[in-house]
Amino acid sequence: MDFFQALESRSSMRAFLPREVERELLEKIFHAVRKSPSYMDTQPWEVYVVTGRKKEELSAELLQTAEQNVPARPDFPFPKVWPEALEARATANRLKRFAFQGIDTADKAKIRASYLRNFVFFDAPCCIFVGLDQVLTPWSMFDLGVFVHGLLLALHAEGLGGCPQALVTAYPDIIRRHLNIPDNIKIALCVSLGYPDPAATINQYRALRKDVRDFVHWCG
Repeated sequence: MDFFQALESRSSMRAFLPREVERELLEKIFHAVRKSPSYMDTQPWEVYVVTGRKKEELSAELLQTAEQNVPARPDFPFPKVWPEALEARATANRLKRFAFQGIDTADKAKIRASYLRNFVFFDAPCCIFVGLDQVLTPWSMFDLGVFVHGLLLALHAEGLGGCPQALVTAYPDIIRRHLNIPDNIKIALCVSLGYPDPAATINQYRALRKDVRDFVHWCG
């Protein structure tokens, strides 16, 4: 798979085969992704890989907490207001994804079940949490985004699938406790990953994308 093919064909996967991901393969991926650029070469990312019983125990508590409607307290607050165009795009993609799965937006039970799937990592055999030291600035969050994008591309290039999940970070204190993450590390994102299930309908879903003409501004 060449670079442009990887960029064009990568998409978030939300259904996985019951097959473990080899540690050696993940180590190969991390070895490559560590070359990601960062402000002043600080390389601020901290990565926590979770599998097996540890993942199941974490998932169980996160799911129970979400089912009880405990208010979210993420380390990085979720957006509450979007510019109008972004709000419209997010809504259009949300409605398209529900329609693709045959979920009626009036069916609150199915929508809630879809929401709660996040907390079982879409049944992925592995998940990765990425974080930053609490003293760092938004520049380091930018660096972390570069790192995660490289990670997602590398997973895809190796035949794996990944799904970046912000919602799982709603309860960071639970995550830190289960994974023995120091209190100074703020949890930014979860990436669920594994071998994609080719028979799962949801894995065929593709989000609406902006046209290049809508975001590239030629100034010369």
